[in-house]
Amino acid sequence: MIIIAIILISKKKLEWVFPFFISTTAAYLITYILKFAFARPRPNSIEMIFLLGFNDYSFPSTHAAVAFAMLPILIKEHPKGKLIWVIFVFLIAFSRIYIGVHHLSDIVAGALIGYFTSMFVISLKKRKWKLTNSR
Repeated sequence: MIIIAIILISKKKLEWVFPFFISTTAAYLITYILKFAFARPRPNSIEMIFLLGFNDYSFPSTHAAVAFAMLPILIKEHPKGKLIWVIFVFLIAFSRIYIGVHHLSDIVAGALIGYFTSMFVISLKKRKWKLTNSR
């Protein structure tokens, strides 16, 4: 996430750095709260407890949410790399299932949360831009 923010900054796309951080942070916080609300165990919960030292919950996937929260802004600001961004995000999501720490439904829920959080932030930014330009 930090590397992508640096790409946005280095390309003089400073107007999207703040929405980028708001989108990813909001997606992270929403999924973190929902994890404890649902308290769904991970597929390999015994191994995870051993590796992490504590019991973390599975639903929804925070990795998928944050990755998909980045996607709309990256596509908007770097449309030539759209295919690369989409592949990158789907590889992040798929890796969570592949290594056995999430169910498919965790990934789908996280992806939807992240994507729609980002779209909401983008719409707020556009609305603000319209208000400032109409004065």
